Amino acid sequence: METLNNDFRLTDEHIADYQRTGFVLLKQFFSRDMIDYLSKRVNDELETPTDHYQKGFDKLRYDLCNDDEAIFELIGDSRFKRIMTDLTERRLFFTQGVGFGLKKNLSKGFTWHIESQSFGFNRSEDYGTTLWAPLHRIDTRQQGGGMRYVPRDVISGEFMYDYIDPAVFRCLDERIQSGGIAFEDYVALRDEPLNSSGIGRLLEYFSVEDDFELGDVLLFDKYVIHRSVPLGEGELDSRDAFSLRFIADDSRYDLARAHSIEIPRNHYGYAGPTRFHLEICKEDGSLIVDSPYFDADRERRFIGA
Repeated sequence: METLNNDFRLTDEHIADYQRTGFVLLKQFFSRDMIDYLSKRVNDELETPTDHYQKGFDKLRYDLCNDDEAIFELIGDSRFKRIMTDLTERRLFFTQGVGFGLKKNLSKGFTWHIESQSFGFNRSEDYGTTLWAPLHRIDTRQQGGGMRYVPRDVISGEFMYDYIDPAVFRCLDERIQSGGIAFEDYVALRDEPLNSSGIGRLLEYFSVEDDFELGDVLLFDKYVIHRSVPLGEGELDSRDAFSLRFIADDSRYDLARAHSIEIPRNHYGYAGPTRFHLEICKEDGSLIVDSPYFDADRERRFIGA
C-alpha cells in the first residue's frame, strides 16, 4: 500500500513555519489508500470513553495501531523519514496511535489543553510531536469539527508541563488526603488554567483553524496549546481522526508524572483509556526507547539516522 501521496513535496516554508509556530499543515500528505485504511481501523475499534474527563468525545481509543504493519510501513518509508527529520531536526521514536470521534451536535471534544496523557510519561523538557490526520473533510465555515491551535511563538504550553500540570495533580492528591474533592472541582483544576476568561480570550484571539481535505495532516509539537472544534449541523454525522505520537529518542521516563495521571482515576473509581504510561518503564529516568515494552519492534519505530 502506498502510504504517502506521491505528489507531496516538503518546502522550506513548511520547515520554517513548523520551527517558528510549532505546527504545520501538510496538504495532501497521506494517500487515499492510507486514509481509507485508517478510517476502517478507527471505525472498527473506537470505543466509548471510560475516563470521565474524556467524555467530550463520542468515541476514542488509545494504543490504536501500536503494532500495525501499515504504520510500520509508513515509518519505514524513506520519504516519510526524511520529511519528519527535516521538520523536527530530531531522531524520533513512534510510541502510540490514538483515534478520536466527534458526534454531530453532541460531542465537544477537549477544551484548550496540552497532551497530559500522551506525553505525560516523559520529562517536561523532552521533545514530543503529533501527526494528526482527520478522516473526514473539515470545512471551518460550514460544519466545523476540526481543531484550533495557537502558535508556540505567541503562547507556548511549556509552562503547563513545567508547572501547572504537576501543581494540579499535587493539589488533587493533597485534597484527597485531607478529606476529598468533588469531581467538578477536579475538572475545574484541570480546565481553568487554560480556559479562564482572560487566557481563554487570548488563546481564541491568536488561534488558527484550518480547512482539511482528505489526506491533509497537521504536525504539532507538545507545547502547542489546542482545542477541539465541535461538529455542528451538516452532512456528516460524525468526524473521526487518527493521531500518531512521537518522542525524541533521548526521552527519559518521568515516574512521578506518569503515576500522577492515575490519581483521579483511582480516587473517582473509573478506568483510564490506557496503561501505556505505566507499563513502558518502571524506573525514573530510564531511557524510554530501551524499554522491554518495545523489544518486538524497537528498530521499526525509529525515524532518523
